[in-house]
Amino acid sequence: MSIKSSGNSLAFSEIEAEFGQNGGRSLGGYRLTQNVGSLSNLPLDSGIPTSGQIKFSDFYGKRLNVVVDCHSGGREDRKSAKGDKWNNNAVTVIGGFRSKKESGSKIIINVNKKFCSDKSNQINCALKTGSWDSTATVQVDVGSSGQVLGAGGDGGKGADGINNNGNNGGNGTSALGIEHNNVVVNIASGGILRAGFGGGGGGGGHRQVDKRRDRRAGGGGGGGGAGCPAGNGGPGGSTGGGFGGGSGQPGGSGSETSGGGGGNGGNNENEAVGGVGGPGGQPGSNAGGGQNRATSGGLAGGNGAAIRRISGYAVTINNSGTIQGGTTDTGVN
Repeated sequence: MSIKSSGNSLAFSEIEAEFGQNGGRSLGGYRLTQNVGSLSNLPLDSGIPTSGQIKFSDFYGKRLNVVVDCHSGGREDRKSAKGDKWNNNAVTVIGGFRSKKESGSKIIINVNKKFCSDKSNQINCALKTGSWDSTATVQVDVGSSGQVLGAGGDGGKGADGINNNGNNGGNGTSALGIEHNNVVVNIASGGILRAGFGGGGGGGGHRQVDKRRDRRAGGGGGGGGAGCPAGNGGPGGSTGGGFGGGSGQPGGSGSETSGGGGGNGGNNENEAVGGVGGPGGQPGSNAGGGQNRATSGGLAGGNGAAIRRISGYAVTINNSGTIQGGTTDTGVN
């Protein structure tokens, strides 16, 4: 537990129990600053002096600070700060006077590199806080090089002539998942939390029949949504039979920041023309559905979220960087 916040005078043994023994076993030995990841001049805990006079009363209500390393190395996908980092001792205990402890501590998740999600369920997240002891406080500090990005949804396949409808676009997935109550999220200038955006729907198919010919055309594929990884463009639909050629064109693949364009529908002698696939979603523009023709175009995929949380959990956001996507969605996988 953290040090008591009030009451009887503090004993030096209570301070040592929380922070560990410094070399001189003195109050002055707890005056320090430390740099970890993107975080500079961290004190032993907020409010403990780093220079000048230091006294017992400065330690009321203070907690051991432990920084979880989500800043070292290259890109990672679908990680948990608790399960993948803390449990594997990828941490720095401020002061370095003792080993890590969870109960009553301040857990600082420092993100200063790229985390990406996967193409699956909207509630999948690139980085999750994990669930912590109820007595711990948790904050997420996204540094200037931190990027937490949801994946883009794939574009839907175009319809095969009049045999079927265009397929729906895939959903984007999410960036940061909050699994602890009352988490504080701080985003520094340059830091990014961005949802994955949905894929466009596949275009509908078309048919034109006269006395001589049965012409059919496939729908265009939907564009892939923006994200990391980005959504793939959907394939164009075939003619599904009949006379002549008229297959739809594939949709374009997305990038981290842009959605792909929808593919054109097939054109069979300018008589049967398939529907255009919908564009993939991107920041500021949601995905589009496929164009309806004789058969229906597919629906646009939905977006993931920049921040998701377990239902009922509170999150405080201090943003000096970039947040693109929703911040109040619930459900974390």
